[in-house]
Amino acid sequence: MFKKYFFLFLSFSFFFLIDFFICSYYPSISIENTEIFIINLFLFCLTLGFFIVIKVLQKRKKTPIFTYLSLSFLKMILSLFFLYPKITEESHNFLPYILHFFFFYFAYLSVEIFLLKKDSR
Repeated sequence: MFKKYFFLFLSFSFFFLIDFFICSYYPSISIENTEIFIINLFLFCLTLGFFIVIKVLQKRKKTPIFTYLSLSFLKMILSLFFLYPKITEESHNFLPYILHFFFFYFAYLSVEIFLLKKDSR
């Protein structure tokens, strides 16, 4: 169990550093360093919360597939609430921010699937 959370923290650190260097190398992306950290921290907290809820539900000895699907749907809804202020801004430069967010959303989702598959063995 500790290995899973350690791997999750390592992936957060890796994604944050990669994200920081990509945004520094391509100034046309125009995402500030604080926004990079907030995006990665939000996605890390979502993924960590997902694993905590799964662990609590596994104590019941029943975790149907619909639990995973409903938690993924909840993560998507929370992500939309997170992005809503940026979407409703007057500036028209929100598309790179949203694409950037969902790229890392799917990166964290792939780590999540990897860890779930590893736990199921």
